Amino acid sequence: MSIFGSMSVGISGLQAQSTALSNISDNIANAQTTGFKRIDTSFESLVISASSTQYQAGGVHASPNYVNNVSGTISTSDTPTNLAIRGNGFFSVSKLTTVNGTTSASTERFYTRDGSFSLNSTRTLVNNSGFALNGFAYDSTTGLYATSATPVQVQSDIDSPVPTKEIDLKANLPTDPSGAVTPTQIQVYDSAGTAHNLNLTWRQGNTADTWQLGVTADGTQGSQPIQSLLSTGFPAAVTESSLLVGKNDRAQVSDVTFATAATAPSVGFNVGDTYSVVVNGTTYSQSITTSNAAQFSSMKDIAQALADKINGADTSSGVLAAVTTTGDLRLTSKTAGTPFTLDQSVSAGAITTHTATDSLVQSATASTQEVRASTFVGSTINIDDVYSMNVNGTTVSVTVTPQNLGSLSNINGVVQKLASLINNNATLSGNFTATPSNGTVTVKATAVNTAFTQVSTKADSPGLTNTATQSTYIGNITGSKEVEKISITGQPGDVGTTYSITIQSPQAKTVTPVETLNAGAPTTYSYDFQTLYGATAPAVGQLYTVTLGSSTYNLQMTNANIANYPDVASVVTDLAAKVTADTNSPFTVTSSGSGVLQLSTKANDATLATTQVVPTSFSQAISYTTDGTETSLSDISGKIAAKINAISGIPVQATSSGGTITLTGNTDSSAFYTSIPGGSTAATPGVVVGKTPGHISLTFGGTLSDGTTAKAGTLSHMDTASIGTGNATVSADQSSGSAAQVGFDFDFGYGLQHMVLNLGTFAQPAGLTQFDGTSINVTSKVQDGSPAGTFKDVQINADGTVLANYDNGRQRTIAKVPIVLFNNPDALSRSTGNVFTETVDSGKARFNDTGVNGAGDIASSSLEGSNVDIASEFTQLIVAQRSYTANTKVITTADDLLQDTINLKR
Repeated sequence: MSIFGSMSVGISGLQAQSTALSNISDNIANAQTTGFKRIDTSFESLVISASSTQYQAGGVHASPNYVNNVSGTISTSDTPTNLAIRGNGFFSVSKLTTVNGTTSASTERFYTRDGSFSLNSTRTLVNNSGFALNGFAYDSTTGLYATSATPVQVQSDIDSPVPTKEIDLKANLPTDPSGAVTPTQIQVYDSAGTAHNLNLTWRQGNTADTWQLGVTADGTQGSQPIQSLLSTGFPAAVTESSLLVGKNDRAQVSDVTFATAATAPSVGFNVGDTYSVVVNGTTYSQSITTSNAAQFSSMKDIAQALADKINGADTSSGVLAAVTTTGDLRLTSKTAGTPFTLDQSVSAGAITTHTATDSLVQSATASTQEVRASTFVGSTINIDDVYSMNVNGTTVSVTVTPQNLGSLSNINGVVQKLASLINNNATLSGNFTATPSNGTVTVKATAVNTAFTQVSTKADSPGLTNTATQSTYIGNITGSKEVEKISITGQPGDVGTTYSITIQSPQAKTVTPVETLNAGAPTTYSYDFQTLYGATAPAVGQLYTVTLGSSTYNLQMTNANIANYPDVASVVTDLAAKVTADTNSPFTVTSSGSGVLQLSTKANDATLATTQVVPTSFSQAISYTTDGTETSLSDISGKIAAKINAISGIPVQATSSGGTITLTGNTDSSAFYTSIPGGSTAATPGVVVGKTPGHISLTFGGTLSDGTTAKAGTLSHMDTASIGTGNATVSADQSSGSAAQVGFDFDFGYGLQHMVLNLGTFAQPAGLTQFDGTSINVTSKVQDGSPAGTFKDVQINADGTVLANYDNGRQRTIAKVPIVLFNNPDALSRSTGNVFTETVDSGKARFNDTGVNGAGDIASSSLEGSNVDIASEFTQLIVAQRSYTANTKVITTADDLLQDTINLKR
């Protein structure tokens, strides 16, 4: 009986290991199944009977061991509706069935950890197994969630528009604004979801710490928050300043003077001397050589040679060269207004020192003539060298000049010349004969026994240090256009403020100069304004001019300076100062008394014609009236400048920057004059003050309605005294800590829509403030309206709230996903699709909010993997295989024993 029992036990072992192998294979197969829970195997021994004297084995029984409460690894997902539970619990899901095109959820409840949810064709959240996620539906009317969980579905494609009701603004107004404060624009929505711009304009008030708030909206009709009231406008003014007189280009004229210390009859230069000028970096030189010395008789000739080189083939010098009557090299810029650089130098040649010696060659005897020799020694000869011989009281000499230097060439040429002079001298010829040879003149008496005297001398050319200096006769001036500035003041936003200016040519006060020519002295000019105008006092708009060659000196009479010129003499005094201030002018002031201006040229040989430039006659009045839309002084000045530029024929151009209009003449030196209408007799004043638009008044740092004082920069008072017939209202309670609100109505075509602008709290530094700054600083502007929206996607928060997102930026709550707990989750019954069902042993399902009563939290864009450990499963697989093989050995062994038992009868 025991042999049969062992076979039965072996068979039970095979069955148990087969069950374990089946569980292992299921685990391995579902190792990548989202939310899968592995099945372990429990083994239970079976005993038929057992006592102290007897034991009968019954075998083994294998049963599944569920581990549903062990979480798998959570990883992130690209799908935002994928969910995972961190901690305990399950998702409630329902099976979806479709009949005749209608999809419905089964009444049977299932539970899963598979959170691979996404929207299907009906916008229901279902996982990969086709089970729908259940949640408590949200009722937007009551604001409550349903009491039973149903499949989560997005049922609304369109999010209805929401009209704006509340606007919250946080901003700081500057204490010292640099110009107009930028309007604040907030987008609001009407009942149809159409967007409109709500415009809040800010202007400083008439007193410190006060502001004016304007409220408008685009696309409105009928009643307005502020309407039909204009109060007295802000002060405004227009002034002229910064007159810059125009100038013509003036060409630079510079003289180079080459000087020597030599006196006549010396020419003052010598062989080897080099005279150079450097113009704009290019060097022009003239050297004195033996071959060219005959061309030069004075320094003026050297200057002319340099002028010829500068004016020659090289046209890049940028100057024209000439020689003055006094021998200076005069350089004039080819292009007026373009200066040139100039340098000069003199390099002196070497002076040779000579010697002259006399010797008796042969004395006179009764049979011989006397012979004497004069020897001159020196390597070269120099201009202004003098060589002399006195023979028996008669002197002959040779002076080296630029003209004979080439023919003499050297000392031998001098010796030949001296011998020739002796042989051709009326006194000496016939009595003496001279013979030249190698620097020596040998003189021989004609008669014998006749003695004579002979003395030779030399006078070397003096070693002179010649110089080259430069002087600017006329300095360069770059042409410029006349410039005048018009400045306007006022407060941007006023209506009807008129600014007026007149641009006109000035009345030119010119005289014809009287010219006095003095031989060898500078030319003198006399401008007699006093005789021409007598005692007539200067007047605004007059232009006094003195033109000297290419330079014009102007003095414009303006409103700003007319008080400085009570008479013509004071005008002439300032004109003289202008000429004197021009240090490079070709003229110097010699006298400026009694209204007469006398000037003289700096150079003795210079005479310059004077030409008076009379401005083109024109007069144009320009005015601009504000319409209230201007946002800054720059805006106003820009529109005035545009009006000026639109006038044809006016010789000026206007530009604008920050409330200043700059007028510039179209051409160099063109004169114009800007006047501001005004005075008791003027028909049109320079400025007519307009009106300030209606507004809501704001006060900062003042006294509150409860008598307390608000801190500096905090809102203390608001009123609607200046809104006219508008519908704007402000907070009735303006005590410390009360809400600061502005209410107003707009009609966008669907009836009046009331809005409330929240500006923070009175006396508190929140909402709207006024602290240090130069421009408005808006930190927050939030409104509660929205346009119609189209469904975009679904969002599930960590607390289980399911939100539908729309492309208008709004969110709508759809449902709330619960976490389902069981007392014994391992006892849940498994079904296909990785779902579980409730059993008696598991206990009833308990629906909880996330994180409550031990429930886990929801992680969106995440998935929970299976809790299968592949390595562990492979280990158990090997163990099961070995155990199964061992049990087969038990059965084959028992079979062998039975065979032996059967064979006993044989």
